[in-house]
Amino acid sequence: MKYVNHKDKLKKIELTKKNFYVMIDFDRTITEANSISAWRILYHSELLGKDFKQKYTDIHDKTELDKNQSNEAKQKAFEERFTAYMELLRTCNFNKDILEQSVGKTELTLREGAKAFFRKMYENNIPVIIISCSIKNVIEEYLKQNGVYYDNIYIYANYLDMNGKKENDVTNITPYSKNKIQFSEEVKKNVKDKKYIILLGDIVDDVNMVSKENLNNTITIGFLEKDIESNLEKYNEIFDIVLTNRTSFDEVLKIIACN
Repeated sequence: MKYVNHKDKLKKIELTKKNFYVMIDFDRTITEANSISAWRILYHSELLGKDFKQKYTDIHDKTELDKNQSNEAKQKAFEERFTAYMELLRTCNFNKDILEQSVGKTELTLREGAKAFFRKMYENNIPVIIISCSIKNVIEEYLKQNGVYYDNIYIYANYLDMNGKKENDVTNITPYSKNKIQFSEEVKKNVKDKKYIILLGDIVDDVNMVSKENLNNTITIGFLEKDIESNLEKYNEIFDIVLTNRTSFDEVLKIIACN
């Protein structure tokens, strides 16, 4: 089901293949609605030692979020959680071989039509910026193994340098800090002449991937799969377009059809 909101705004946005770029979440946006997160790929792999699952669970429980907390408190809890996850991975000697095996055995699946979507963006030289609070190492490897890691894709997510260079790690990307990403010079160059943005996510906080001043030039698309009846009003308020019931990326391609 597709719900179209803010129609006056959408009428003013005229897309061509040269005037927009994509900002997109990973977990349950690029992947299927009932998928585990990229972090959980490692959790379920059974390749990180017999104590890994328990230690991972202990970290999760210690940093459990209260829905009544402020966004600042949630941000702090997430930062604490992800930093602890990274330290745990180091103690388990996480390496490229474990990464490849973990991703290779996962049952995680791309959302229907995702491969065609990524191929279309690549063929039209449209930058795709993935911003995720999961782990970049896994996302990158997963896209590679699924044949969709094209050179127009840029990933901003929590990262563990497996060469031991701790200072190069990034561990502070949470649902509440996605708008604080500092793009590389290459990305800045590739998007600076793009007037519009297509934003895709599965939670209302994903809208924060763009600044408030850029929202008027952004088509926001939200995938709503859980508790649809109770969440639909809020999603319709936040997103320009809401897609429910495991909508395929084929529908996304129709929405952003451009000459």
